[in-house]
Amino acid sequence: MQIVSKPINIVIAGGNYAGLSAAKNLYIRLLATNPDYDGTKQAPLNPNVKITLIDRRNGFIHYLGMTRGISQPEYGSKLWLPYSDLPWLQHSSIVLKKNIISRITPTHVELADDDEHVAFDYLVIALGQSRNAPIGVASSTKAEYLEAMSKYQTSVKNAQSIVVVGGGAVGTELVADIKSDYPQKDVTLIHSRDLPIPGPFMDEFRHHVVDILRSLGVNTVFGERVIDEASEVESFSSQPHKYAGIFPELVDSVKCNATMTTSSGRVFQADLVFNTLGAKTKAPLVNLPSSTDAPIFSPTGIRVTGSMQIDDPKYPNIFAVGDVCNRDLVKLAGAAVSTGNLAGINIAKLVSALSGEQVELDMGSRGRGRGEKDGQCSAPLYGQMKLVLGEHNAVIHKGDGVIPPEVAKTMVAPDMKLGKALKHMFIGTFPVNREQRD
Repeated sequence: MQIVSKPINIVIAGGNYAGLSAAKNLYIRLLATNPDYDGTKQAPLNPNVKITLIDRRNGFIHYLGMTRGISQPEYGSKLWLPYSDLPWLQHSSIVLKKNIISRITPTHVELADDDEHVAFDYLVIALGQSRNAPIGVASSTKAEYLEAMSKYQTSVKNAQSIVVVGGGAVGTELVADIKSDYPQKDVTLIHSRDLPIPGPFMDEFRHHVVDILRSLGVNTVFGERVIDEASEVESFSSQPHKYAGIFPELVDSVKCNATMTTSSGRVFQADLVFNTLGAKTKAPLVNLPSSTDAPIFSPTGIRVTGSMQIDDPKYPNIFAVGDVCNRDLVKLAGAAVSTGNLAGINIAKLVSALSGEQVELDMGSRGRGRGEKDGQCSAPLYGQMKLVLGEHNAVIHKGDGVIPPEVAKTMVAPDMKLGKALKHMFIGTFPVNREQRD
């Protein structure tokens, strides 16, 4: 191996599904490159590469299971995976920085709690989206996470009446999990539209969701918006976080002893209220001026090509993956993993290429977001979604068809894909390039 005077700096801004998938593929293709490497020990040092992962948390959180984790303490305790449990991330060519990202520029990443500017040769933007806590996780360590989850779990256990505001995927799964685990409680879902699950889905799918919720005993209130709300305890957070404006998950959405009035004049009282209204993009943290007439940002995220590079010739070294990019209108964990994989593979190709060599990058299934054309919203295509509504119910929207509940429930993972996610992260072991070994 020829050693260069200065290593190539690859920065991954954000962890979790997309960021860790990019890091894993960089490990496989830039560090674990010896033909005889079998994954039984740490890959050898590559002095030509430095990979920096910046995350405000020191671990991975399995967001897919958060709604169930709130009602099932034992399951909830398993959703946080410390980075220290991933030996491959402890490689000497990998640097972990636990910090809040405050700004991304064409040349460096700025940190909120540090004057340091992290310069890069290649950048993966994996900031994701934000939801208010508890679905968006405010904690930065596992100890903080377990303490916060214990408060939410105890509150659910003690409450007799619970209202969830917002009938998207998170809200419907949350009421289903709570009602399945606590059938004696009065659980209500309030949603402003006539049917739940906004987005590019058939009404047949939505009607199946309604039928399941009602069969569980959930009170469903559709076509009404909460216009006034008062509570004795505003939230579980004692003090607002100073960076709440950057990361909405640092703001708690749970209220206690609340009285709500809807647009029809109906009044609801609840011991506990969860607000699950929508996710918010973190794209405003990205300060990348466009070099063309087309904007960097589209209504569904940062515009990317099929290789996951930003769709602007000025930034061939910057990639955007997961929820922050416009590849998919419906933001899913699986899409975050696949886009992170793709970015890691392509950066490794660019880094490994000889000077002047033409590089053929891997391309994703599409280079623009679903429901978009030339960066503008168009008539939405049907999306894909698996809704797991409690441990024994599910409904799947697959492309232009709906898989009914009696079949769908046999096609979903009972553990909300927790086992699959942990296996993907290579706990206690090291990833191997299977293609190279084959």
